[in-house]
Amino acid sequence: MGVVKIDLPMNVLTHPMRTIIVSLILGGFFAIGSAAVRAEANKKLEGIILIISDGTSLELITTARDYALGADGRLAWDNFPATAFVRTYSASDLVTDSAAGATAMARGIKAINGVVGQEAPDSTSGPASILDLAKAKGWSTGVVSDDSVTGATPASFLVEHRSRAQYDLIADKILDQFGKRADIVLGGGSKWFSDRSADPAIKYKENQPAQVQMNAAKREKSNVAYFNDWSAFVEARKGDKPVLGTFFPDAFPYYADGIRTLRLRDMVGEAVKFLIAAGKPYLLVAEAALPDKACHANNAKRAITEVLELDATLDWLKKNAGPNVLIIVTTDHNTGGLIFNGPPAPLRLKGDALLGKNPVSEHPYLTWASGPGANPPKPDATPVAEDHFEATQPALLPRGSAYHTGGDVWLVADGPGSETIHGSIDNTDIYRIIAKEIAKN
Repeated sequence: MGVVKIDLPMNVLTHPMRTIIVSLILGGFFAIGSAAVRAEANKKLEGIILIISDGTSLELITTARDYALGADGRLAWDNFPATAFVRTYSASDLVTDSAAGATAMARGIKAINGVVGQEAPDSTSGPASILDLAKAKGWSTGVVSDDSVTGATPASFLVEHRSRAQYDLIADKILDQFGKRADIVLGGGSKWFSDRSADPAIKYKENQPAQVQMNAAKREKSNVAYFNDWSAFVEARKGDKPVLGTFFPDAFPYYADGIRTLRLRDMVGEAVKFLIAAGKPYLLVAEAALPDKACHANNAKRAITEVLELDATLDWLKKNAGPNVLIIVTTDHNTGGLIFNGPPAPLRLKGDALLGKNPVSEHPYLTWASGPGANPPKPDATPVAEDHFEATQPALLPRGSAYHTGGDVWLVADGPGSETIHGSIDNTDIYRIIAKEIAKN
């Protein structure tokens, strides 16, 4: 509510009736204000969307902003009013992995790295998923990822399992959750659910383990509407069946590579439409997985492009989700330790020039703390230009895949309930924030 200026004649302040007049004016003002507060509090929450941008540091977001818009530009990210810092340590390490990081948000507990949806490998069960809490209140629920849907982040919301690496067993468990924990799941990972691909050039059956063949048979006998072709999914009349859509054999290709047209924004938009059609409040969890994968490889251009792809999704949500939807955007951890070096770094620097070297210092603008960028190039490697999407930037610690880093991460939010989010919080608090909003509605 804005500030209201009340101009009173000077004689009102000295008149014997001043107390009555001022009381009436201020009483009416505060009554209006209280009514507005009550109206805001009584707004019926229509949905909650949690978006996890895997491995995305503030340094990477800043670099993406500078790359696309320049230093004074504004991403959709920058228009979320609620902000917080988030601590991310796991039950076993100061530096979390994606499984423990997602489990903290999905279950409200600290977990051992590598475990999905439960505290430790030998746990007999995990605590309720935030999806369970939504289902218990009659909500519709969904999960979207541009990774395989069996990956650590989506799996931590959908199932409980001792190891994030057992994708075939996780897929089997996901099939048991349709209608119970999730109404729609979209992403990659078709090779874990089917012995056939939508692309005739990809042959699954020859190399698939027995578990995947059992998964395919189980899926075919289930009540789940299955799609591995995006156009077929969009054109289909969905009906009341739960939906599983897996549109790539594993994780999606990087958007910068130019071989993919399906965007995260498309999947999020279709999932929102599907959930709204049920006529109930909804909870959607979406993961942008590819910034993390690009950072592990020290590929700055791919990482930047994936951040901008997610920003397009956030822009779509800000314009289309509606004012009664709580949107929370965060990351699980930082990956690679990207550093934007300077000064000097020209203020108007943007675009592919960021991927090159400073002409004054002859040092690269972008470097990494760890990763393959520290390894000497292979003798037979074909050189690539600095602005090519496969180019790596120098790193300090040599690694085949960059380390995660342990610093606090960011969170932004908007919509009903976002006014309670501020300061320094723990990643398990994200579960509690969402659970509280579900319980209120």
